[in-house]
Amino acid sequence: MDLRRSSPLSTPAPWNLVAADYAEELVPVFSNFAADALRLAQLAPGARVLDVAAGPGTLACLAARAGARTTAIDFSRAMADRLAARTAAEGLTIDVRVGDGQALPFGEGAFEAAFSMFGLIFFPDRARGFRELLRVLVPSGVAVVSSWVPVSRVPIMEAMFTAIAELQQPGQAKGPSKGPLATPDDCREEMGAAGFTAVQVKEVTYGSRHSSMAALWDFSVRTAAPLALLRESLGGSAWAELSAGVMERLVARFGEGPQDMALPANLLCGRRP
Repeated sequence: MDLRRSSPLSTPAPWNLVAADYAEELVPVFSNFAADALRLAQLAPGARVLDVAAGPGTLACLAARAGARTTAIDFSRAMADRLAARTAAEGLTIDVRVGDGQALPFGEGAFEAAFSMFGLIFFPDRARGFRELLRVLVPSGVAVVSSWVPVSRVPIMEAMFTAIAELQQPGQAKGPSKGPLATPDDCREEMGAAGFTAVQVKEVTYGSRHSSMAALWDFSVRTAAPLALLRESLGGSAWAELSAGVMERLVARFGEGPQDMALPANLLCGRRP
């Protein structure tokens, strides 16, 4: 059974689509989450650090600047290429790999700390992803994984995905699900089941500000892999019609002026026994 077929987001294609805008526009927001994750891990100087599903390498770059011996891996070639170019431009030393977070190409106990910032949540087999994080850690090594809280707590985002579902399937669509690792109980259960101990969950909130609802929608389409994939699959007039319908609903509810979108997230932290 090919687990990667369970979700389009479990393949590199949608992440390749958003690689450019993801790196340019989300790094400033995601840097805050990454900095909190590094503080939570309490790394020793010169620690060996792994960033899994690294994307544009937000955490990897922060760790390298702090003196960690850093490795970053992502299954999206476009993401990895951009990160490699960034490290060269900024004079950072990061070992950038292309590979699967569910089958890490590293030996047991290779790192003192491992992270996955909004990456492991999309793995088709999260349990396997957690076990791989555990395997590559030294005894007492620390892992930090981030996830989004239930989308119902972000009204604009919930309204956006509800509108898309209703416009595509009138009278049949349901609202968005809560998502993986959305609650503290989910987080503790899955991380603990993989063998991690001393599991703790900390909620942190950062956000993004946009000059108008149109700017927020454009930002979302360019940086959110599910929306980029939908735009690619629909194309042309079908996408234009759907986009106009979503915008009409969003403006009716939230207005067309400036928008602030809070983004609460969970930071899961656990240790290898």
